[in-house]
Amino acid sequence: MERSSSAQVKDVDNISKLPNDVLLLILSRLSTEEAIRTSVVSKRWEHVWKQLSHLVFNIPRIINSTELRDSLNRVDILITKVINNHRGHLESCVINHFPYHGVTGILNTWIQSVTCVKHTKVLTLTNDFLCRNPTNKIFDIPTNSFSHPSLTSLSLSSYILRSSHPLINCSNLKTLKLVLITAPEVGVFNRVLTSCPSLEVLVLDIVCVDNKSGVPLKIENNTLKVLHVQAMHYIDGIQVSATSLDILIIEDASFGRDGFFLRSPKLQFDRNFWAPGRFVPHMSYNISQEENSIVHEEFMNNIPRPFFRSVAIMAASMSVSVDLRNQTQVERLRQVLRLWTRKMMGLEIIFKQDYNDATTTEENSESWHKKFWKDNINKDAFPSAKFRVKTVWMNNFSGSEEEFAFASCLIKQGTVVDKMMIKTSSLPPRKKLEIEAAVVKLEALQTEDERELTIHCF
Repeated sequence: MERSSSAQVKDVDNISKLPNDVLLLILSRLSTEEAIRTSVVSKRWEHVWKQLSHLVFNIPRIINSTELRDSLNRVDILITKVINNHRGHLESCVINHFPYHGVTGILNTWIQSVTCVKHTKVLTLTNDFLCRNPTNKIFDIPTNSFSHPSLTSLSLSSYILRSSHPLINCSNLKTLKLVLITAPEVGVFNRVLTSCPSLEVLVLDIVCVDNKSGVPLKIENNTLKVLHVQAMHYIDGIQVSATSLDILIIEDASFGRDGFFLRSPKLQFDRNFWAPGRFVPHMSYNISQEENSIVHEEFMNNIPRPFFRSVAIMAASMSVSVDLRNQTQVERLRQVLRLWTRKMMGLEIIFKQDYNDATTTEENSESWHKKFWKDNINKDAFPSAKFRVKTVWMNNFSGSEEEFAFASCLIKQGTVVDKMMIKTSSLPPRKKLEIEAAVVKLEALQTEDERELTIHCF
């Protein structure tokens, strides 16, 4: 009986009986190397990995974790074989390589294969120059390497761009991330950006080796929705003209207030983030009610990690435009503010005055707004119990039920530490008196022991 029982167990392989899409879901949780190894499990598994939609080749990790560490050439051959044997198209591909891969030309072969043959949509390339046997040679990526129509997102990290040729004719790109990218002069970056007219997301961490021309970085793009400047070194200024821009983040810049020009009608902010003596990281966000917002998706998935890493040791400020009568926008505001783990220096709230869209009807207002703000005033933390901000500035404050309830939440929960500033200077006298009366009510929300917060009109 024991033999029969053993034979019965041996014959059962329920996992292999699963359909391909389920097996691919399982493989997607593994690293690319682990997924490929499953090809030896059985005949059923032999070719499943070849249909994966995402491939990641982290060559330094492969070298350090296998017996192949003394045979880089074998690793290169295996990666080439994997790319060639893969079936169908790729959603994304990540290649973290050594500098010599560019010098020998094999990197260009891989780029050509994943873009023109595999039709990869999202490509991430990292030049790992901290390898054990680095080469100091600078390699060139060929012209038009990233202009294939299928490629919509490109991320380059730790490269030297001697010219803009690799990124010529890239109207296909909607997302471009240049991280730790060095160029001889700012004109290289200007030509790159001119060659990418369809961008919606742009992330920059760039350096100019010798920029004595005084020419600023110029970004003129009416499709751009997110601009994230992580760092700009030895660049005299930045000129941005982007009519669709919803998010602007500047973490670090070598230029001063005089070197900054912005024409973006959707972004509103009055706070000067060039504080006396130093630059303060700043974020401006025009929250949209679009159901599927690439802006909010980019913010939640990609922006917080690098941004909050940089503000961990310094103060930062934020300006946000929001319609408090729109449930989607209020929830997005809550999500954004929940990400802050340190005290914010300044939060500027610009209340939107356009309440004419279909999502802000009176019927909707009665059913959703009152319950939401009542719950938050009485029990829930908005945006979170831990969030703190030194000063809150409120523009376009009308004294509406939602705005008053929002301000009350910030006061009762101790969110605002020092000051709450409400702008009334642009209002007619009668309206100004109404707002000042609302301010008196807000002041009354504090107990005698909590009078550290001051509320002013300006």
